[in-house]
Amino acid sequence: MNALALRSGLGLAAGAAQRSRPRRRLRNRWGSLVACATSAAFLSVVAAEATAQAGSVVLTVEDALERAVEHNPQYQQALNRIQLAGPQARQAWGAFLPSLSLSYNTGQSYSRRSTAFDNFDNPIERQNVRTIGNSSASQSVSLALDLFRGGSRFYQIGQARAQARVTRRAGERELNRVLAEVRRHFLAAQRHQARLAVERQLLAERERDAELTHSRFDLAAIGRSDMLAAELDLETQRTAVEQARATFDKSLLSLKSAIGDPLLAELDVDGTAPTPFDPAELDVDGIVAHAMEASPRAAETRATLAVQQASLKSSRAARWPTFSISGSFSRSSYAAETAALFDISPADMSGGVSFSLSVPVFRRFETSFAIAQAAVEVKNAMETIRLTELEIEREIRGHVVDLESAWRTATERARRLEIADQRLAIVREEYELAAKSVEELRTAIRERASALRDAVDQSYEFATVLVALYEAAGLSGRPGEASFAGLPN
Repeated sequence: MNALALRSGLGLAAGAAQRSRPRRRLRNRWGSLVACATSAAFLSVVAAEATAQAGSVVLTVEDALERAVEHNPQYQQALNRIQLAGPQARQAWGAFLPSLSLSYNTGQSYSRRSTAFDNFDNPIERQNVRTIGNSSASQSVSLALDLFRGGSRFYQIGQARAQARVTRRAGERELNRVLAEVRRHFLAAQRHQARLAVERQLLAERERDAELTHSRFDLAAIGRSDMLAAELDLETQRTAVEQARATFDKSLLSLKSAIGDPLLAELDVDGTAPTPFDPAELDVDGIVAHAMEASPRAAETRATLAVQQASLKSSRAARWPTFSISGSFSRSSYAAETAALFDISPADMSGGVSFSLSVPVFRRFETSFAIAQAAVEVKNAMETIRLTELEIEREIRGHVVDLESAWRTATERARRLEIADQRLAIVREEYELAAKSVEELRTAIRERASALRDAVDQSYEFATVLVALYEAAGLSGRPGEASFAGLPN
């Protein structure tokens, strides 16, 4: 089987499967209908927005993702958590190293007593009261090392390494989510940009229709109520343009916030329309199989299982005896007044070495409970893997079903727009020849406007579902990648 690649207008590729020639020609015809349905809106959006957003930075989806990788706060937090994986694994090696402590103490004490005791322990007052001062200094070093702990330290190293993988995979899952969110904000901005272009295009058509209606009114071909109806449609369309502009501006603000670049003052989005494709070309089984291996969510659950397995082995090692060695050495000095204060070379010395052997005999069932608890956690982790795989497969196949539905709707709306365009052109010609009424023209205009809006929206509905499919497959969060490429079957 050939390698699979997903494709779309977002720079995402879809792998081609072998199909019969008549069926392929049918898909190509419907694909061309979709392109025709949306081409007018997206060709006009470039010129319209270039004028409205002069001097702004025009972003493609790749630009938006690259900037988000550099500046998105949640993305940076995930990267920071991933960086903890290395130190987290190295920390476990410290259990094989001895513990070492050094100390130095020095000080001075004073005492003054006006009462003494005689030979019969009776208190008597001193004739000469004196203040007596003493000073001291001490240095010590101690060393302790566990020689044998039943292999628990090796298991703890394995547990720490597995936990580091969990941390890394959790960070990758967050990266995947953040970049998928940036894609969605970019698509939303593109959609509202396209809707603004559509509303402007419809406004220009309403203005032409209003001029024609005024001309016919001047010729007394229609009444004043018909002329006012055309003016009402014109004002309604102007309101629609203003609402579309406000919605587009808000979507740009949301996109800017998702990117997080503080230097990105004014921005615009590239108006290239996403092109729907027939989901029958996708190798769904290949996507599912790849997601089971590459998805950070699935990898995180497998790493969690490794953590629990190492924890179980470490709990069992608690039944073994432990053997350790420790040693200490100290020096000290004591003198009257301040003679020993800050003494760095005390004369008195002491030291020793000790060996310790500890055999666990009975710990009130604490060890057996810890082992049983760790064994349950291992079983639960295995079930979590199964549950996660089932959820990933369900999500991927569910999104493919949504893609198929969106594709069928896109072809239907493309055909509807094509019919509405033809009907409006015929009604306009007949209206100019006084064969159609103003109300019939208004109805044809409204139907064509609705078909145009639906066709534009549907192309973005398809792309939004495709982004959800990519997120479920766990591939949106790969830095520097704007597409899925080279997915194995």
